[in-house]
Amino acid sequence: MTDSTADDGTRKARLCFAAWFVAIAGVAFAVYTFPYADDGPGARWFTAYLSLYARLAGSVLSIFEPAVSVHGQEIVGRYGLRIVKTCDAMEVNILYAAAVLAFPGSFRRKLAGLAVGIPLLVMLNVARICTLYYVGTLAPGSFEFFHLELWPLVLFVAGAAGFLAWATWAARTDLQGTAPRVAA
Repeated sequence: MTDSTADDGTRKARLCFAAWFVAIAGVAFAVYTFPYADDGPGARWFTAYLSLYARLAGSVLSIFEPAVSVHGQEIVGRYGLRIVKTCDAMEVNILYAAAVLAFPGSFRRKLAGLAVGIPLLVMLNVARICTLYYVGTLAPGSFEFFHLELWPLVLFVAGAAGFLAWATWAARTDLQGTAPRVAA
């Protein structure tokens, strides 16, 4: 194979990855941001999902703040937080999942990447919510910076780093699986 043919194959693989990534992320973002009717099943599902997120973060906070309670999507304590659609870090989860699913390789490895990466991003987001609770309590003037600038950047970098780590592992594992075995 000539260098030109290899370059064409690499270019085609990159374009294929990009096309699949855009298609998967586009569909997922469309489903996530769809304007569901307030009384419809989609809105009820999102309300239940966001309430579960609030309970998860509230459970962690209650370890350190026994007075914290959760009512639906509201975390109530020394500082009140309401978990809404953008508080769930779904954007980062969608980008991570789309990248993993678009990456060439076995579906089994993709499932492993999703099974490890998404829960880690959820745990990081719960840490974000807990941090925002304490920033709101102890330094309310810094809340907007942490909420709108610092934590979104941290989540995005974590999602990108997680994908790169997974992609490196998946590519290395695929190469090891196809390498000829030499008998000792």
